[in-house]
Amino acid sequence: MSRWLKFICIAGLSATLISCSQQKDPATATICGTVELNSGSMLRLVRIDTTAYIPVDSVKPGKNGNFCLKLKPGMAGFYLLQDGNKTLVPVVLHPGDSISACLRSDSVSISGGKEAGFFDHYRKLLLAGEVVADSLGAVLSLARDLDDYQTIRHSTDSAWAILLQRTRDRGIDYLRQHKDFLSLVLVINSKIQQTFVFDQTADSAWLFLADSMLTANHSGNPHVKVYHSRVGAIRKSFSDERHARDAMKPGRTAPGITLPGPDAKNISLNTAKNKLTLVYFWTATDAPSRKANHELKALYDKYREKGFEVFAVSLDQYPDRWKAAVNLDKLWWVNVNDTKAMNSAVAKAWFVQKLPVFILTDSHGMIVDRYISVSSLEKGLIKAFGH
Repeated sequence: MSRWLKFICIAGLSATLISCSQQKDPATATICGTVELNSGSMLRLVRIDTTAYIPVDSVKPGKNGNFCLKLKPGMAGFYLLQDGNKTLVPVVLHPGDSISACLRSDSVSISGGKEAGFFDHYRKLLLAGEVVADSLGAVLSLARDLDDYQTIRHSTDSAWAILLQRTRDRGIDYLRQHKDFLSLVLVINSKIQQTFVFDQTADSAWLFLADSMLTANHSGNPHVKVYHSRVGAIRKSFSDERHARDAMKPGRTAPGITLPGPDAKNISLNTAKNKLTLVYFWTATDAPSRKANHELKALYDKYREKGFEVFAVSLDQYPDRWKAAVNLDKLWWVNVNDTKAMNSAVAKAWFVQKLPVFILTDSHGMIVDRYISVSSLEKGLIKAFGH
């Protein structure tokens, strides 16, 4: 944008903010600014409820692009600023906030308010992460038929891990610096593409901390209530897992398994053939399981020559769906399926209450340990096999 266009945007924004701030009701929140979209559409402000999107105000920008939206939010909440039906940006609003916005075709900037400006800065970090992730995906796609594909895959995986860690670090800084912000809900649930920045298992301490800060400062907020309920479910799953670990302590004999494989012929768990056998419970429709499939494949390729085998037990009611997932994810270890799903005798014998579950057994059929993530399993394999 040219220097003169920037001057016009700033000057128009200043004039609009002055007019919006005159005789302002302390309960009224305003979003004022300039538009350079040339769409001719109405600007709309939509409240994000826990079950619906509710329009609260709309305005036609003036000839010079100035606009001002007003509402009385009652309590802090989440909103969408839209150009017609196109969402431009999420906004965190508190009663009495005066927020400024400059809306351009190539970018949107939000500043002011108790939280809006701070969260918009974090939002831009996520957008930058999306650009990097798209680039990594493009590189991997172009390299798919090259001889050094695995080397390139390793490099892009490493870059992706670094990107997630850096974004997680920024999120942790946000939690530490803004302990009373409602937008902690958005930060702790943020994603890059379809991957949560904060992992439910590995980063559970941060999820629990965010819950305690949110309930201390926004206990009546519906978004906080929904998040608190989610954290309660996570806590229960961890409690159930502790009970399962107590019931299947290292050194105990692993229960037997005999289930049909892809060709419908029964396959039995046989730990004697290998130094370590992983009994892996999963299902095709469980997103964490599908993510674990790809992570587990890397460990399988790394350690199978050293005596590591995977005995994967799918708990899927529909065998065709299970077989399709096996082929799609290229799972070339031992695969069996139990159509009784979570109600199966096998699941009960192995204390499977949530998925995925990883239980390592030795060549004598004894339980070595039980894990709740591939990363924790990897530490066990490193201990057993070395790097």
